[in-house]
Amino acid sequence: MKQISKFVPFFMFPMTVLLAHLIASKVLNLYIIFPNLDIPFHYVGGLSIAYASAQILAHLEKENTSIAMNKMIFLVLIFSLTATATVFWEFVEFIGDQLLGTNIQISLANTMQDQLMGILGGATYVFIYFKQFEKVTENRVPS
Repeated sequence: MKQISKFVPFFMFPMTVLLAHLIASKVLNLYIIFPNLDIPFHYVGGLSIAYASAQILAHLEKENTSIAMNKMIFLVLIFSLTATATVFWEFVEFIGDQLLGTNIQISLANTMQDQLMGILGGATYVFIYFKQFEKVTENRVPS
């Protein structure tokens, strides 16, 4: 249980995005007024998943020094975890539509757009992380 509680803070950003989405859609009914609000939520959701993935991987790397990852593998893993999470998110929406009779996945095009935006959010985080790592590396190299 103690180990699990160490990982809870890493999920604060994704949980905040999910909570904001639920409030916007279920409480404020903003999706009726702004149907395209779904697009930025999927993008920020992907960004938050990538952030959480990076935090968890960095924590695991720090806790277990035998897991020293190459930075490119680290970035590919973050991107892959984000892409996988976006696909599974859409699976959950599909299952909900099938079992509960909802219409969350309006169309195939909407589902593909949702996945693309989540993956683009993850790719954005990977790019930002790469640029930060590049600056840190430049600062460590003696002139």
